[in-house]
This record gives sequence, structure tokens and C-alpha cells, in this order.
Amino acid sequence: MLDINVYSVINSIIGACILIILCLFLEKLVVRRKITCTVYFFLIPFLLARLLFPFEIVNKTNFIQVSKVLPSIIQFFRTELLGLPFPAQGLHISINMITLATLFLPFISVLRCLKVTSRYYYLYKRLKYISPSHDERILKILADIQEKKNFKFSVRIIQNRFVGSPFEFGFFKQTICLPFVDYSDEELYFILTHELYHFKSRSNWLKFLNNVLAAIFWWNPLISFYHASVTSIIEINCDEYATMGFSDHLKAKYLACLLKELDKGQEKKESQFIHFLSSDSNSLSKRFQFLTGKHRKSKILCGLSAFAIVTAFFASYFFMVLPYFDVPASEIQTPKFTKENSYMIRKGDSYVIYFDNEPYIYLDCFDEFFSDLPIIEKTTN
Repeated sequence: MLDINVYSVINSIIGACILIILCLFLEKLVVRRKITCTVYFFLIPFLLARLLFPFEIVNKTNFIQVSKVLPSIIQFFRTELLGLPFPAQGLHISINMITLATLFLPFISVLRCLKVTSRYYYLYKRLKYISPSHDERILKILADIQEKKNFKFSVRIIQNRFVGSPFEFGFFKQTICLPFVDYSDEELYFILTHELYHFKSRSNWLKFLNNVLAAIFWWNPLISFYHASVTSIIEINCDEYATMGFSDHLKAKYLACLLKELDKGQEKKESQFIHFLSSDSNSLSKRFQFLTGKHRKSKILCGLSAFAIVTAFFASYFFMVLPYFDVPASEIQTPKFTKENSYMIRKGDSYVIYFDNEPYIYLDCFDEFFSDLPIIEKTTN
């Protein structure tokens, strides 16, 4: 049976952080050509599932008690920041860090998601009314690539003075945007092939998902590293397909083209030019290392990496980190359990005692001490 509580949400965040750390490790293996990009992308749905389904598997979870760091964090978040008394109603509302986080984190996440989607929509509106390019040389090179690579989808090419560097855009109507630059035929071949493989691999969808994920979980300190990692691997994946069958000489020319575009992008960075998910110098260094590497991918290492992903994902559900509070006996205050303030929920053979509508005690079996409390049967799924 599945259950959601505060600690299962905390455990979900911890499990996601472990998967992100594993993701960063796999990125290094991809850059060194030890494993394929497919193995790296295999981790992403597991990470999404861990964040979106913060469940505890009741009666199957092994608890790991942490006695120092986690209790201090829990106490910090539970410390009352503001009390709002209502004497007439006999109420006292306590506001702590958990209350503030519950209110403001989702609000800021929604704002950031709106910013991401509005950016996409704004770019869509700007590109919608730009006429496609009629440059016969560009269109001929595009047609040759599509025929050679057997690309069946249609692509629109536009050129505009506000485009700082080449990029692809569009989920259903694919568009390649080029600046007004006098590219050589070879450079156009490199650029168009790379952008076409973005459409072939559906990486534009993954880019959007990656941006939304970073916007929702912006408060996670590791999410920015994950976002940059996914962006780099997306580009590396397209680089690998675009340079497949290239000699070392052609790869050198391809890399020179990338470097040339990066230099132009940095020159125009402060202007009003469009830069859509362009790679920074750190990402470009990873692409250089990948394309110049001579290592052969290891099937054994690919298999072990996939096994590590699956193991880490399922292990995060069967182990839960809980705070251990070492309270002196003199400070222990046992509440008085009555029918008015307490009840029991039965989960299989175990029981959970709720005090003031919050889980207070977990029992492996029925205890006569609580026999006067009402019992609620929790249905299993």
C-alpha cells in the first residue's frame, strides 16, 4: 500500500538528488565515450517518476534514522516564526518555515513556469511572421542532407538579423533559424545537419521539459547542475550523429565551426539578438572532448550504468531517512489520548495512532492501551 506524508516527500527529494548525482557521473562517462547517450537519457524518466510520485511503500520501507543533521533541519523548519491568536474562536495559528515553504515555493515555481512558457510563446510569435528563406544555395544543401540522411519531415528555414547564432525551434512545425552570415557550403552542411538531428531525436521536446523541470524545482541546489548536464548531452548526442562517418580532418572542421559560432554569440550577447538555448564555453569544452575522444563504448559499462539507475530508483522507495530526536526523559511529555483528540488507522497488521490529526505513534501490532480509541480501516489499493 502506498502512503504520502512529510517524510516520504523529503525522501523523494533525497532520492531525486541521488539520481541527479548519478546523472552527473554518467555525463562524465558519456563525454569520455565510455557509455552511450541513450543510457544517460534512460535515467531521466526515473528521475521524473521519483519527483512526481513521493510515496512511501507501507510495511516495506526500511527506516534509516539520522541523529544530527536531519533533526536540526526539521527543528529549524518547525520553529514558530509568527503566531496569530484568535481568542474568540479559541484558535492559535502558528506560522513556521514549513508553512512559508508550502505557500511560496509552489507560487514561485508557477511564476517561473509561466516565464518559460511565455518565452517559448514569444519566440513562436516572432518567428511566425518571418518569411522563409528563398536562398537557393541553402535550400539545396538542406534537400541534399534530407535525402542523404533519409529525413522525411519538412523543415522551414528563416534568416533574420536578430538571430545571433543558428538554432532550431518548433514542436510540430520545425524551423531552423540562421543569422545573415556568409557561411561556406561546408559550414552550412555542418549546421543544418546538427539542427536536423535535433528534430530527428525530438530533443526540442526534451529541452522544453528540462526547462520546465528546472523552473518547478528551482529550490533544489542540484537542479541547475542537472539542467546544464542535460543540455550538454543533448548537444553531444546531435554532434555524434552529425559527425558519424567523419574523418578526423572533417571533425576538426566541424569543431572549428562550433568555436566560430560561440565567438560570434559572445560578441552579440549584450545586444537584442536571439540566443535560444545556446551552448556556453563549458558545454562546448565537453563537446570538444567527446568529438576528439578515441575510446570505444563499453557494453558492460552501459549495462552496469543502467542497472545502477534502476537499483538507485527502487532502493529510494524501500529506504526512508527519518530524524532521530534524543530527548531527555525529563522533557518527555506524553499526550493524553482520548476519543476526542485521537484515533487509530489500521494498515494491514500495523496501526498508526493519530493525535490532533497528525501521525504520532506507529505500532507493529495492536496495543490494549489504546483500545478505547476508534479504529479506521484503511483500504488497500
